[in-house]
Amino acid sequence: MRAVLRVLKAIYTFFAGDAIILITVVVAFAAAFTLARVLESNTLAVVAFVVLIVGGLATTLARERAGRR
Repeated sequence: MRAVLRVLKAIYTFFAGDAIILITVVVAFAAAFTLARVLESNTLAVVAFVVLIVGGLATTLARERAGRR
């Protein structure tokens, strides 16, 4: 059981390393897919995707900077 948990943790650390980034990427893909299908606007989907990703990265950076003080 411990080996399975170590493998899952290693996979999580490899792909995301941070829960905020992981959640933001999932939400960004879902929002972009929904906007592209419902509104049929690829431009709006791309803008929403980029805004969500940058927002997630900014949130993570702000949390890291606050934790180091």
